[in-house]
Amino acid sequence: TERVEETEKSVEEEMREVDAEKGESGLMDSEETAETMGNGLQNPNEPVIGEDVPLFPENFQGVLFIGDSRTEGLILYTGLSNATVYANQGLMVDTVFTSPVIQMDGQKLSVVEALRRTEFKKVYIMLGINETGWAYESIFIDKYQKLIQEIQAINPQAILYIQEIMPVTAQTSQTHSYVKNDKIQRYNELLAKLAEEMGVYYIDTGAAVADDSGCLPEDAAIDGIHLKKPYCDKWLDYLKTHTVQPEEGA
Repeated sequence: TERVEETEKSVEEEMREVDAEKGESGLMDSEETAETMGNGLQNPNEPVIGEDVPLFPENFQGVLFIGDSRTEGLILYTGLSNATVYANQGLMVDTVFTSPVIQMDGQKLSVVEALRRTEFKKVYIMLGINETGWAYESIFIDKYQKLIQEIQAINPQAILYIQEIMPVTAQTSQTHSYVKNDKIQRYNELLAKLAEEMGVYYIDTGAAVADDSGCLPEDAAIDGIHLKKPYCDKWLDYLKTHTVQPEEGA
């Protein structure tokens, strides 16, 4: 199977390179993001989707989740025992290539190494909140793109969903050293654009849990970030009703 070449550069090295190119400056500019469909799923290939479409396959069998501690919480509270889950606290778009956090066949593998040994039909990715502390959004998107390219090389037939980074509570956004809702929103704009460019799907999962102000309600999370069970249930229900209808025989 053709594989995307893994970069040997660390995030820190790439940040230094960006500094050298840009001098003293802030975030890089990018084009305006593509519009997201009102039904919550950006749709480059016009599949049949909607509130009444059942999840395929049943019980998330053949479905792979990649994520950080928020995804760990989703699995813990909703009991998705049939899904394959490659999630770990602090997982990021660079460490999916390098950190040996997945136990498989008596070995500890990185997420990407484990993917190469796994059969899957759909992939749901939820990464980015830990990366909001990075200095340059361009590095975040570059690493995210490499992950998508790797998944597509491993299984070109798989359906990929980029999940929007869900917001945090207003209090957390105001007090946390780097996790801020405005930065999350900026990353989501870039992820929607990336989804369009790469022909994958973008789900606005934040709509499942956010209040009218766009923040996570104060009672929704244990610590302002990690969802309690009722909100993990809302998240899962949103995924079930915002899905691509598979082609017959798929």
